[in-house]
Amino acid sequence: MSTYKGNVGNLMQHWTLCELLAIAGKHTSGLNFIDAHAMAPLAQKRTGANPKFDSVCARIRNHPASLHEQTWQHLVPDKGYPNSAAFVERVWKGDFSLLLCETNPATVAELEPWLQRVNKLSRCKSVELFPCDWRERFTKGLPSSSEAGLADGALTLVSFDPYMYNRRRRFADGKNRDPGNLYLDDIELALDPINSLEGDILIQLSTYSTNDNNPQGAVIASVNSILAARGFTLCGVVRADNTMMSLVYTRNVPWLWELANLPDRFEKWSTTIPG
Repeated sequence: MSTYKGNVGNLMQHWTLCELLAIAGKHTSGLNFIDAHAMAPLAQKRTGANPKFDSVCARIRNHPASLHEQTWQHLVPDKGYPNSAAFVERVWKGDFSLLLCETNPATVAELEPWLQRVNKLSRCKSVELFPCDWRERFTKGLPSSSEAGLADGALTLVSFDPYMYNRRRRFADGKNRDPGNLYLDDIELALDPINSLEGDILIQLSTYSTNDNNPQGAVIASVNSILAARGFTLCGVVRADNTMMSLVYTRNVPWLWELANLPDRFEKWSTTIPG
């Protein structure tokens, strides 16, 4: 049975994703969604405890107060929590494609029938499930919008949802660090295939810990040092607290100014949640 944390990190990640999809949907009808950490389409076992998450769980049954809550209510009428691809399939109204990377065999087994269903939708132009580490798939090159069956002008949205971002290198000092984290050299590895894609690109990078001396300011500076040099602009830092945040980057996105108020809007929304 697949698991989910059930904490403010889930709220932060998917509130941000839903708002990104809603804004982008006003400007393009096609979405090329690439997820490095796919997770299960509906995780059933909660492994954490958090009063804010509990409050939103209670609220969505009667009075959902955001797009994220409304979508969650539709996707999970009973219990559990959906993954990013499930939010994409529900929120995005135009054509889309999915490339999902997932290493856990049990989770892959849950994704397969879900993708078979989604692939039958007329809006879905292609699906790919890569049952190994995302790094292996990225080094093979990523599908462009046209290769994914989408019309010209489609947006590519790349999601990174590791345990945390560590500004050290994964292979350094004789160590092979946790592959579930995202490291400085991982960003460098990912950027070559991402940067080769045409058109508008959004990147959402979420991190959930400041362990190993990775305070948020240092993490932002580390990621910026690589992405800014490749033409990406940091449009928003959506913070759940002083350990969890989602970084939103854009390239060639003419409507990036519409993303600037995401942090303030999330903070305003989160203050309505008891706990």
